Amino acid sequence: MLAVADSDSYLKWAAATLDALGDGFAGRLALVASPVLPSGAQVAAAVAGTALRPPVVRRVGGLVRRLRRDPPDVLLVACTGPTARVVLALAGRVRPRPVTVVGLPGWALPASPRAVALRRGADLFVAHSRAERAALERVAAQLAPGTRVVLSRLPFLPDGDRPGGVDRSPVRRVVFAPQALVPAARPERERLLDGLVGLAAAGYEVVVKLRGRAAERQTHDERWPFDELAAARPGGTPGVRFETGPLASWLGPGTALVTVSSTAALEALASGVPVALVDDFGVRDELINTAFRGSGLLVGLAELPAVLAVGGPVPDRAWLAGHGLHPEPSELPGALHGLVGAAARSGAAGAGAPALRGPADLRALARLLAPAPVAQTVRRR
Repeated sequence: MLAVADSDSYLKWAAATLDALGDGFAGRLALVASPVLPSGAQVAAAVAGTALRPPVVRRVGGLVRRLRRDPPDVLLVACTGPTARVVLALAGRVRPRPVTVVGLPGWALPASPRAVALRRGADLFVAHSRAERAALERVAAQLAPGTRVVLSRLPFLPDGDRPGGVDRSPVRRVVFAPQALVPAARPERERLLDGLVGLAAAGYEVVVKLRGRAAERQTHDERWPFDELAAARPGGTPGVRFETGPLASWLGPGTALVTVSSTAALEALASGVPVALVDDFGVRDELINTAFRGSGLLVGLAELPAVLAVGGPVPDRAWLAGHGLHPEPSELPGALHGLVGAAARSGAAGAGAPALRGPADLRALARLLAPAPVAQTVRRR
């Protein structure tokens, strides 16, 4: 099994997915050189906690040669949409064609028709919650017929069932998880920083857990990075620290996680850490937070100190089961074994892949063929 990623969040998802599959699958990672290639520090954070080595970085031509020379049984295409479409199209020309798997590295609600359409031709699409599976199946039926949606918890969630701050220790540390896309406006981001400074003044240890520093690329461009906004503020943000690295290292007892909309919320809930979703800017699709309706986690900034003082919000357990913390075992291993076995018997896997055509496809291919920076400490081929 070969997993191909192109950005920090997709690499984290790919590494955790391979690691979660266990000994039944011999997995390797590769990074395809692209404009969103992660730095060495981001790569180290992405593979931390797994048994996988940092990946080789390959130009798209080198990736094609690798696939032709030694075709994997399974190709996990863990890439942003346009790159995923290119990799799927190129993999469709490999013989024997590998079983192809796609997915998104985090929250997939509301289901994006564009995200599904760009991954048309894949055999399996991984959904990470019951709600996501239902939504993705509706979209895939129209835009990606032949792709099967399978249910599997986010692979980097800790094992066990400790959702929603079971420990209920007094909150001493607040970890804020930014989302690159939301809120989009600078005044709203400044307002969040004001709230974090207020929590620090109230005696909490406040940490902003960044996905990358200013010079590092992320899956989504962030117009107003929080560390840059903090540096530009008169007087700065006293009591607020900015850190990078694996989120899991910050999710210990006595911690609460605050965000506007982030997959970090599920990682924290699965770790037994209380979570608060700031709803000051509304609850709507553009903020990627409508799925949190009914969760019991939506809190206004003004209410946050009082809520944290009593241990944080208490999530609705039925909501948790439907939105990522379900008890069902992963469907992915069984689906992969079935498809690989069927391909071995028939000599073919799936129905091919879409051809690259049109200006958008050519632009996607061109951005992979153009020179791209190579992450430090990562081998290049």
